[in-house]
Parts: sequence; C-alpha cells; structure tokens
Amino acid sequence: MLWGVTLVVTPLCVADETGDAPRRRPAWGIYQIYWQSAQYEARLRSELAPLASLPQYVMFYRDLRGGFPKKGIDAIAAVGATPIVSLELWTWHDTETRFLPQLNAGEFDDHFRRWAEAAKRDGRRVLLRFGFEFNGDWFSWGGDPERFVDAWRRVRRIFNDVGAKNVEWVWAANITSHPTGPENDMHRYYPGDEWVEWVAIDGYNWGDNYKPWHRWTSFADLFKDILSDFTKRYPAKRLMIAESGCPEGSIGQKAAWIRASYEAARRWPHLEAIVWFNLDKRREGELNFRLDSSPSALRAFNDTYAAPPTPPKSAPGQGR
Repeated sequence: MLWGVTLVVTPLCVADETGDAPRRRPAWGIYQIYWQSAQYEARLRSELAPLASLPQYVMFYRDLRGGFPKKGIDAIAAVGATPIVSLELWTWHDTETRFLPQLNAGEFDDHFRRWAEAAKRDGRRVLLRFGFEFNGDWFSWGGDPERFVDAWRRVRRIFNDVGAKNVEWVWAANITSHPTGPENDMHRYYPGDEWVEWVAIDGYNWGDNYKPWHRWTSFADLFKDILSDFTKRYPAKRLMIAESGCPEGSIGQKAAWIRASYEAARRWPHLEAIVWFNLDKRREGELNFRLDSSPSALRAFNDTYAAPPTPPKSAPGQGR
C-alpha cells in the first residue's frame, strides 16, 4: 500500500507461540509521509502527539527520482528513531513504465551509487525496503521474478562496493500473490541470503464491509502460517511484518484487534518488527486504518505498543 503512517513494532524472539511465560514488550515506531522536507519534523511530531511515547522507527516512501533523504533522516533522528525507506521502483510521475529493464541495463547505477555514498557518509543506520510487494499486480515492478532478482542484486552490489554497511536491506512480499500460480510465487523473488538482512510480509484485516470476499480476520489467523513458513525458509534472517492495519468494524472491534495483536506479537518466535499502516484511505476507496480512527482504538494502542515503560521498583533500603 502507498502513503500513510506506519507503525513498527520490535519484539524480542520468544521460545514458542502459545506459552504463558511473560514476554518483553514490543518496541514501536511510525511511518510519516516525507514531503515538504522543511516541515517534515513538525509534521512528524504532530503525528506523534496523540501517542503515549516516542517511536523507535519512522518509515516513509521514496521513488527512483529521490536521492538519499538526509533531511528526512535528520528529522527522524531528532525524535530518536531509526529510518525505514520504502523504495518504489518507478517515478511518481510515471507509474506505468516498467523500470526493471532500465535498472538492469545500468541506467540508474550512478543514481544508486550517489545514494549509497551519501548513506555511507551519513553513517546512521537505515533500513531500505527495496521494491516491496513485488508479487502483486498493482506495482509496475511486479510479476517478473527474474528481472526483479537481477535488479536487487545489481543495486545491492553497488551498495556493497561503496561500503554502505549501515544500510540494511528489507525484502518485503505481499501476503498473497496476484496473480496466483507458481510462476508468481513470492519466494521466486528472493535474491538469496547474501543479499538480504530482513525478510518481511505485508498483510491486512480488511474486515466485513470492504469487498464481498473479505471477512474479519484476527491478527493471529492472518499471519501465523506465513510467519511459520518464513521462519523455516529463512532462519538466519530478521523477520518483520512490514505493513498491517485494521478498520473499525463494529464498536470496539478495532481496539480489541490491536490489543490481541500486541499479545500475539509478544509470543511469536523470531518476529522482530511489525509495521502499522496508519492512514485513512477512504478517499481512495479503501478503509480508515488510522490508529486514532476511534478513541477506543487509540486508547488500545497507547495501552499496549506505545505505553510508557514502567519504572523499576526500588529495592528495600534504596532511594525512592
């Protein structure tokens, strides 16, 4: 999905999915649209204001025209967060052209070399979510596994040659492939372990009222099979839910979904990050995924992911 505010949650790995042992709290972050860079920090802080604590991650989108977004990264650093850059393999003025052949022909090599050099000079940790949801038919870089893998390796090789080791590469599939069929299986797009730091999945609860074939789906039911599969296929990789969201449904349903997602996230082994797509997309014919779509939803989020940490209790005889 494009545009919005995204939550990132980073729980510790745990031993099993069903045990009752206490789990450490997930960390969290948001995605904020990066535009009008001079006002970006103010916009970011405005989005954070209703939340009960500051984020650990902030995510935004870029296209093939944009260089290394230093001003955005400066603003993210100002709130103490790490940036996640979701890179779209098209330009926002041309979403019809399939740019993979141009990428593989080297036409963007200089662009990415400059990007990598700037990232290396900056030195701060950056997650790069390159060409996400490649197994969907809504992006022009989708549907061509061989060219996608070639493009990934070509650009990643440039970053390696430059020595931009502070950039972590995130491979992010959609939870279902469109079109279906073995030729478009998401795993055909995987460039290989040596080229990837994170593996990720995007998936949403669309509820009962969006399309006839959508039904309200719990967070656990949405992700349990794919997370199990990814854990087995990519055991050495860090694991992320890169986009997720939930509409309101009936009164209190969204708040309950947020709370249940928090408990599930604390129990799944190997899951290190969850990304919440916090945008009202009703103007685009979709749904309102914002965390503050109702007071109960915002309260649920602030009671779970964004709850300020509880200070440790003083031992007897220590100062208060």
